[in-house]
Amino acid sequence: MTGFTAFLLEQGVEAALPISLNDTITMLQETVPTFSHNGHGYLLAAVSRGQLGSRWELAVKVTDPANNQPISDQPVGFVHAAKTDPFTTEFLIPPRTPEGGIDLTHFDGEGEYFGAFIFQMINALTERQLMELSGAMPRFA
Repeated sequence: MTGFTAFLLEQGVEAALPISLNDTITMLQETVPTFSHNGHGYLLAAVSRGQLGSRWELAVKVTDPANNQPISDQPVGFVHAAKTDPFTTEFLIPPRTPEGGIDLTHFDGEGEYFGAFIFQMINALTERQLMELSGAMPRFA
């Protein structure tokens, strides 16, 4: 794991996206299934703490490439999206901590898969011009 990956896992990512909450959720549904790392894919699963129409809390799970099903009940991390106003969404990838509901001893104990997810998410937001960076994040396969 790179130092920057560790930094992102410890600090998280927060951005104001210039799109509605519905558009954010649609973008996540379209984009996340295209992410991969070490031959595995990703999916987002709703967490019951969300509030339909104003806030979504989503669990990031790693999938088996053979059947696109989660390889573990445990998420590797979370994504939160909250409506700021009709045209802006607060997008948050919270820090990855045991207090945040992550079992750090299971499948992704070192954060390798969640780190790869974060880099791919940042690149997807940048490519869609929803976030501005001076350069692209490293690519994962």
